[in-house]
Amino acid sequence: MMNKKILFALFALGGLSVTGCQNNSVPQNNAELQNGGTLSQEKRLPAEKVFSGVVPCADCAGIETTLQLAKDGTYILGQSYLGAKSEEKTFFETGDWVVNGKKVVLSHEDDKKSYYQMKGENLIMLDISGQPIQSQHNYELKKVTPKKLAGEYSYFADSALFTDCQTGKRYDASENIDLERGYSAAGVEAGTPVYVELEGYYTLRPSMEDGLFDNSVIQTGNVHFDKAVSCNKK
Repeated sequence: MMNKKILFALFALGGLSVTGCQNNSVPQNNAELQNGGTLSQEKRLPAEKVFSGVVPCADCAGIETTLQLAKDGTYILGQSYLGAKSEEKTFFETGDWVVNGKKVVLSHEDDKKSYYQMKGENLIMLDISGQPIQSQHNYELKKVTPKKLAGEYSYFADSALFTDCQTGKRYDASENIDLERGYSAAGVEAGTPVYVELEGYYTLRPSMEDGLFDNSVIQTGNVHFDKAVSCNKK
């Protein structure tokens, strides 16, 4: 059973930032973006390994799970109980991770451990003793890779938000300088959502509020703004 205490993790290592020390270029003519132009730059690989999936739940519709394994050996695990009746539905935990043979071992702050079995690029959740769960249900978390994302981006008072067109879910977008620059070049009033397509992926990041975490979008490739389009018009 997962620890339901909300824990705090600080990822201040420069090597974990996907936006630091990059050579970004902004079109010299803002009209290029205002008319649906593209920001282009070198593609960047994720600076972490991220896995996601919905695993079975005894008293809810499923547990939406995101596991972020950082290069410094720390992790963030986010679990949302879908359709749960209790008010508190989302929980986070942090700690350290190591690879032991074909297993990924998570060590929680309270000395408890969780285990995952490698299956190609994906992970299979194991039981509390590190053994396969005897069930016909699916306990697999799939590796998250950059892909084309479509949504609406807005920026206001240092707050950047990306809303996925397909799911309607909102993601913090504060780590993406190319999105901020492209939005500025679009020439809209601050806070106005603008349709954008980008190459990227979803992960977890520490929130501005101590002990909490945000679902975040990380841009790894091209950005394409288009003021003439919206999620409802696609």
